[in-house]
Amino acid sequence: MRATVDGGSLGRWFEELCRVRVTSIGELMTARGKLKASCLPHCSTIYAFWWTGSDVLLHSRKCRRDIVLKGPGGRSVALHMDDDWLGLSTGLPVPLYVGKTAAGLQKRVSQHLMLGRERILPLGSAADKAKAPTTSCQLRAGIEHLFPDERNTRTIVLENVGLSYVELDGDRHAANRFYLEDMAIGRMRPPFNVDIER
Repeated sequence: MRATVDGGSLGRWFEELCRVRVTSIGELMTARGKLKASCLPHCSTIYAFWWTGSDVLLHSRKCRRDIVLKGPGGRSVALHMDDDWLGLSTGLPVPLYVGKTAAGLQKRVSQHLMLGRERILPLGSAADKAKAPTTSCQLRAGIEHLFPDERNTRTIVLENVGLSYVELDGDRHAANRFYLEDMAIGRMRPPFNVDIER
């Protein structure tokens, strides 16, 4: 089957992506701390991680909402994730990261969360964006950037992060996945997706 672009469906898929399906990652876990077998689709998806917990933690002194990224010429570019950027006044879940996968959501979520470890970045790291141990753990690294002094960020993830997704399986949806991910990042403004041109 030939790949096509279903531009008229992008809006509906975006609406579906905005509906949180899993209110806390802890719901997906076994008593042994592993993702339940087949709890998530094994097909191509667009997915979003959300802050679904109380915003009290995001307003606490424990939470650092400043980040310094490397910009053009290697210069530092400081950003502040203020209440408006995060949409905290709405009282709704906060989109943290949007991604796509062709390999199946179950595997991708495991890579993002790295739940076998209590922490993946150095404790007490600076506001500069730290180099993550893999290129696939953007969600966990983002949470640890927000909470640099928290020894066990695994608990924060399990209790305060939710998930939504849209199944767009197969090669015929390759372009649709690309456009839906870009549209969702542009509209949701998830902080863990932000990057600076070099």
